Amino acid sequence: MNSERVRVCNEKPIDANKPYVLYWMQAYRRFDANHAFSHAVQLAKELKKELIVYEGLRMDYPWNSERIHQFILEGMFENQTRADELGIQYWPFVETSENSGKGLLKDICKDAAVVVTDDFPCFIIPKQTSQLAKKIQCQLLSIDGNSIIPLSRFPKQASAARILRLWIHKEIQKDFPNPNVTIWKKEDLMGVKGNSKTNPKIGLPKSISEVIKRIPFQNQVSPVKNVKGGRKEALRFLDEFLKQKLNLYLTKRSEPNRPELTATSGLSPYLHFGWIGLEEIFYAVLKHSTKGKWNPERMSHEKPGDRENFYSPSVACNHFLDELITWRDIGYLFFWKDKPENINLNHLPDWVKANFVKHNNDHKEYLYTLEQFESAKTHDEIWNAAQTELVHTGRMHNYMRMLWGKKVIEWSKSYEEAFQILEHLNNKYAYDGRNPNSYTGILWCFGLFDRPWFPERNVFGNVRFMSSESTKKKFKLNSYLEYIGELSGKSNSLFP
Repeated sequence: MNSERVRVCNEKPIDANKPYVLYWMQAYRRFDANHAFSHAVQLAKELKKELIVYEGLRMDYPWNSERIHQFILEGMFENQTRADELGIQYWPFVETSENSGKGLLKDICKDAAVVVTDDFPCFIIPKQTSQLAKKIQCQLLSIDGNSIIPLSRFPKQASAARILRLWIHKEIQKDFPNPNVTIWKKEDLMGVKGNSKTNPKIGLPKSISEVIKRIPFQNQVSPVKNVKGGRKEALRFLDEFLKQKLNLYLTKRSEPNRPELTATSGLSPYLHFGWIGLEEIFYAVLKHSTKGKWNPERMSHEKPGDRENFYSPSVACNHFLDELITWRDIGYLFFWKDKPENINLNHLPDWVKANFVKHNNDHKEYLYTLEQFESAKTHDEIWNAAQTELVHTGRMHNYMRMLWGKKVIEWSKSYEEAFQILEHLNNKYAYDGRNPNSYTGILWCFGLFDRPWFPERNVFGNVRFMSSESTKKKFKLNSYLEYIGELSGKSNSLFP
């Protein structure tokens, strides 16, 4: 394991007298191609200990809902099947009103020689990790499996994608990282099997639908029909993207359309919950675009920072990998150093803050409440379509998401209220919400990672402006709007 990926979270020792190594699966909910799981296996073998994998699902996380819960549970059931195939001890826990998780993980850690977990920099995970590190008596290690390059290599946040792109390209050329794309076999894990007794609270329910009925969700959001969590779905989406959409990515990815006609991967929720790794996608895309002949020497060593040509001869491939790596990493790096529990507008650049002070009292032609936004009841049919897609499908087309965010800023009483509305709607409905890129995507609408734009405008000042009128001119929206009409059960004539 590359030491750059390992962070010691407390000053306590490894306890060689305890029977097992515990992998606490928090963010990267898979066994294969997982740096943290691999490190836990390595430690178990070195210490000659059993390996236990604990995956828990609490019921009180912020923005909890039946939609998100079912998605996660589907992945947990798959993990149980995979653990059985590999012959390893997998301890899943699903909290309900009758089956409280209070103190459970601490109790499990009493017999751990060392605990390994995922170093995910956002949402509730950093706080959960730091709290457990203080409570337990053994060492807790947090493993960065977030991207191709360990995030510890970067000395600070990047203020723009063009800057981070240059950093990434130079780092890859200087010292190409050792990827983890390990697909485990049962014989690989023979030395870490054991028979430690589980806590009686451990185990998956017989039925996802039955356990969901026993959870008092704060948010009533239904699962989306035909959307399923888990690694098998992630790999299916990747295969479909490679075969049908990758070559169209450059020219068609920004055009709003039905999902099956949109040249995007659909992998964001599966990356967020860790059922597939960025490194897996990276290599699959490059092997596909070079017919299996890719290696690091095929990268362009002449122009670090060039997103058109750096990774492979395929421009479409390079643009996808730039989104996958540069634009994803800029969000993760934004959270990485400080791991703030609460994100707000204070995290914006000074030039944006100055704009908002200047334009705080600008006249706004339209003002809407959270309830009006949530129910897609604005004057703007294009915005309503984007919100309808989010509510009904748990996703939103990438271009529409930018327009969606900009309009909420324009139609809210204050910038702070706009941020809170966007955070709530995105995290409540989106399968890929509650993620570093969720927050930096929202903050991009306020000017993060962007530059001043001219002329200066009402409400936005020099922050980039977007309009539904220009979107109508830029794209043929008939197919997209017909699709939204079908989702909402409304006549297509509502969308001329």
